[in-house]
Amino acid sequence: MTDLNQNFDHDLLERIENEIQDRQFSLPALPDTAAKVGKAIADPDVTAAQVAKIVTADPVLSGRLIQVANSPIFQGMKRIEDLKTAISRLGLVCVRNLVISLTVNKLFHVKSNPIIKTKLRQAWANSVKVAAIGEVIARGRWRIDSSEALLVGLLHNIGAVPLLNKLAEPKFNVTDDATIDQVLLNLEPQLSKWIMEHWHLRPDLACVPVLLQDVYKAHSGPANYTDIIQIARLHAIRNSSHPLAKLRWDNVPAFKKLEMTPDESLEAIKEAQSEIRSVMTLLDGPAKT
Repeated sequence: MTDLNQNFDHDLLERIENEIQDRQFSLPALPDTAAKVGKAIADPDVTAAQVAKIVTADPVLSGRLIQVANSPIFQGMKRIEDLKTAISRLGLVCVRNLVISLTVNKLFHVKSNPIIKTKLRQAWANSVKVAAIGEVIARGRWRIDSSEALLVGLLHNIGAVPLLNKLAEPKFNVTDDATIDQVLLNLEPQLSKWIMEHWHLRPDLACVPVLLQDVYKAHSGPANYTDIIQIARLHAIRNSSHPLAKLRWDNVPAFKKLEMTPDESLEAIKEAQSEIRSVMTLLDGPAKT
């Protein structure tokens, strides 16, 4: 168990851990449109027109997909005005990733007590920043799909959603910051992995939230999604109150995997600020409550 400090409710943490181990948690369902698109794309014979018909049922999502297709991330020579053409430009796998990414924000914006609501919004803001930085880092890298980096970055802390909702239940009704932060630190990674598995994401993507916890662990082979999101997360929490914000980057293996030094990554992220803000704006769409 990792302790931020000693000023939290150890008994409550143990009770929640027990509920998780006994699978007494209700994992959030994949948003309806995302689930339907995922099922359709699993069919190798599905067409862009068929996927467009599913997405059209959600006018807001349709508009946002067209917006993404016309963004600097994917923009071609000609501006796109219709959903079918947008899906053709993006590709079906990318569309699946984007549909999840563009609908999952609803899970972080729910009615709750003010403290839990604030924590959910903070978790969402962090996931958006990690996702945007990860997408920019991933562009043009061999064997790395930038839309998958975006998705994994966005979901790396999705476990915060059921945890915070659980803490808001009357039998817990936790309003103590230290206890909430400790519960998230200890339990969020495993729950995030379970949710990603529950949503049928590939094992190499679903394992990222857990693998992120060992910042100094090296691995064989080329750079992977854990390396991308590890560096994105370090940049996102830099200068914050996060317990890893003061970590020294010199010996973090992910930098070597991506063939850059920490200083080079700082310069690259600084130069990419406009692109990162654009991706964050695309992700942080409607669904505020």
